[in-house]
Amino acid sequence: ALASRNIINGKSDSVFEPDATMTRAEFATIVVKGLGLPARDNALFYDVTVSDWFFGFVNTACTYGIVKGVSETAFEPNGIITREEAAVMIARAAKLCGMDTEMAAFESRDILAEFLDYVKASDWAVGSLAFCYDTGIISDGVMEIKPKGAVFRAEIAQMLFNMLHAAELL
Repeated sequence: ALASRNIINGKSDSVFEPDATMTRAEFATIVVKGLGLPARDNALFYDVTVSDWFFGFVNTACTYGIVKGVSETAFEPNGIITREEAAVMIARAAKLCGMDTEMAAFESRDILAEFLDYVKASDWAVGSLAFCYDTGIISDGVMEIKPKGAVFRAEIAQMLFNMLHAAELL
C-alpha cells in the first residue's frame, strides 16, 4: 500500500530489505511523503545540504515538528533510528494529523508495564511509546519493546501504515 503510493521504496528496484535498518533521513522522507506535506527548502542543519537527496524531506519534517536535530545545528541524517525515536516521530506525525497523542505519565506506565524492558525506555519517549502501543500503531504481540534497538524497515513501514490508517488518511 505504501509502495503503490510512492511513500516508501525498496533499496533497489527488486529488493525491499525488510530487515535492514533505517536512517534518520530515510525516516523523514517516508513520513513527509506519507503525510503529503508541502516541501520546505530552508537550510536548518550543517550536515543536510542542498545537494543531498533528502534535503527537502528532512527540512520539511523538521519544520513541521516531526523530527528534530541531534543538536541545534546537526541532524545526523545517516544515523540509525531506534524504536523509541521512531515512536516519538510517529506520535508527532499522528498529532499533526489531528490525533490525540497526550497521555498522563501513570497511564503511559500502565500501558507499557506489560513489556519486560519498558523501564529501559528514555523518559522523553515513554508517552509516545505508550500512545503507539495503545492505538495499535506498534503491535503489542511481543514481550519486549527494545527501545534502544534499531528499528527495521518493515517495522517502520507497518508503523507508518498503521498511523495513516488510524488517522483515516489511507
